[in-house]
Amino acid sequence: MDITQPIIHDRHLVKQAFEQLKESGPIKFEQPKDLTIATCRNEGTLSDRIISHLAGYEDISILEKNMEYLGLDLVVLRDARLPWRNTFKFEMLNDYLKDCPTEYFMCLDAIDVIWVDEPQKVMDIFKSFDCDALFMSTHSTDGYSCMPEVKQWVETINIPGRFLNSGVYIGKTSFVKEMIGEAMKYAVPSGVTMDEYKDYLDSKPKDYPKGSQDQDIFRYIEQKFYPRMKVDYQNKIAFRR
Repeated sequence: MDITQPIIHDRHLVKQAFEQLKESGPIKFEQPKDLTIATCRNEGTLSDRIISHLAGYEDISILEKNMEYLGLDLVVLRDARLPWRNTFKFEMLNDYLKDCPTEYFMCLDAIDVIWVDEPQKVMDIFKSFDCDALFMSTHSTDGYSCMPEVKQWVETINIPGRFLNSGVYIGKTSFVKEMIGEAMKYAVPSGVTMDEYKDYLDSKPKDYPKGSQDQDIFRYIEQKFYPRMKVDYQNKIAFRR
């Protein structure tokens, strides 16, 4: 498979792609000095969050191993609370961003994202979109059943069948702070777990997206911030099947 994007976000491909990258011999990428790259994860094992294909990355995620191999700096934000809830990310990011030292900030999922090319390429793509934050996209429509009016709006600007994916995004730090601040209005410590998520959506919660997954909340606030907040519908930044 010919992948031209600098990032892969696909749990079925990242392990093989990382092994192939290592087979080509030692390689180091250069990280832009004005870019912070971060991930959010639970402390301890990730075994309940990864598929069997990713065996070997239960304790140290594949993103952490990949960036260490490539000589890239990764800020790893950890939370000890279990069961894990994806909205914990908002709390961690909200705290970290208060003192983030760089002009640009990027957040990546830990369990199924790797770099295969230079981060500067992501910076260049982001700047070509003329926005303050850029998210990759996916075919998944999770959450839109609870906000049909949002989906209706999105379908006036998107490429058919492509929607915001929060596993990879980059932005101006000042704006990401603002965006996370808005998302915090809907993040509650007792929010839905991944195991509960399908039943949660089927229940059509009246206060949705309060307490939902982080991606749902980003999708909900997208209209408020557009066009400062945009989606890379062609996935120029990150590959995903």
